[in-house]
Amino acid sequence: MSTIGWGDPLSPSSFARPPRPRTEDKGEALLDGEAGPDWAVIREISQNLVDVLNDGVDRQRARELIEAEVRRWMHDQMTSGRLAPSAAVQRRLVQAVLDHRFGLGALQPFLERSDVENIVVNGCDQTWITYTDGTKMPGPPVAENDERLVEWIQLLARRGNTGREFSHASPLLDVALSDGVRLAVVHWVSRRPHLAIRVHRLVDVTLAQLTELGTLTEALEGFLRAAILARRNIIVCGEVNSGKTTLVRALANEIPPEQRIITLESDFELFLDDPKLAHRHHDVVALEARQANAEGAGLVRLQDLVPACLRLNPDRVIVGEARQGELAPMLEVMYSGARGSMCTLHVHRPEHVFNRVVQLGRRADLGLSPEDLHLMFGMAEPLIVHIERDTERNARYVTEVMEVGPPADSAEPTRNHIFIPASEGPGTPAGGHISAALLEDLQAHGFDPALLTGDDAVPSGRGWT
Repeated sequence: MSTIGWGDPLSPSSFARPPRPRTEDKGEALLDGEAGPDWAVIREISQNLVDVLNDGVDRQRARELIEAEVRRWMHDQMTSGRLAPSAAVQRRLVQAVLDHRFGLGALQPFLERSDVENIVVNGCDQTWITYTDGTKMPGPPVAENDERLVEWIQLLARRGNTGREFSHASPLLDVALSDGVRLAVVHWVSRRPHLAIRVHRLVDVTLAQLTELGTLTEALEGFLRAAILARRNIIVCGEVNSGKTTLVRALANEIPPEQRIITLESDFELFLDDPKLAHRHHDVVALEARQANAEGAGLVRLQDLVPACLRLNPDRVIVGEARQGELAPMLEVMYSGARGSMCTLHVHRPEHVFNRVVQLGRRADLGLSPEDLHLMFGMAEPLIVHIERDTERNARYVTEVMEVGPPADSAEPTRNHIFIPASEGPGTPAGGHISAALLEDLQAHGFDPALLTGDDAVPSGRGWT
């Protein structure tokens, strides 16, 4: 059976939002009715097991150790003449300790739901949950005070692949946690600690599934699949939270499994090296940039990783997001290093891509003129794929595809609009504005040119949520 996200069957019911948990199901009542979790008890039991609950311990073994410690704690309660908690409370306590150490504490139940998209935390006592249909609801407190919240964040920071610092000296934190969760935190430049948690639901996703969800048309699906097989470079662009990373995952899943892929990211989000996706990609190297330590040593930038990864013999390189100095070496990779590579860019409109390239070049102080950057961009001949998010319906869909070539009559690269924005939903063909060389290349890899003018290009206007 085809699967999407974390393995939910691909059917309409899979995307229907289940009933929201009742208050007592959210972990807000742990030991004392509706009074909220007893943070001191959770912390005490966690501290007693700190030497044995390391990151490498098996989760089943961790649960057994926590259950034994909870039983010891219960015995102490009874010998002190206190009322023994019920079996249900004991189970919730075991789960709370497990979630505190290996999950996201009181927020873990929300991460296990299929309809939660983003979570923000403003201090220890204010949480907001955004669901996939766009609604925003309050969530539970996450710590007893802000000081304890900071301690918990520092624990989370150590779980990332590179083990990042969160302190007065490093008040900004970005870290990718397990199971498609990305955490961004800021403190000490704000009055209280603030967290933003993004949950990537569509991790194992294909172009066909995005077409079924209304994000693509059949014409777009066939075009993009052929472009991947033809080893055409692709730049996916759009605004924040528009679905760029999900689309790149779907595009990457069309790469033949025997090809060697190297991913470069500021924070792991693509997850192409996930063992659960080994059937799609047999040979993946995932590299992550590294921040400097408190002494200023150990910094590894994305722009350092781009040329370094070429020595690892990639067939394709995927940069999660080009933000600064990595853009120029990435264009070099697209031109001469590993054809068929991909990256993403933050832009509001696809026509802004050209100025965005110049802006990033200046920001990184690359010593390249705008003309140099435009020439590099054009010679890479990427396809620009623009994706948008309908904020009212929280739906994402591709609106435009543009073919880019070397500069001709002006300093900027040439462009052909292959798919243009429709009044609603994914992009529609622009009347076959496509170079003969690209069309011939795509036809050789299974693309039917009739899709550029056929009725099957009519959008559904839905898009995934």
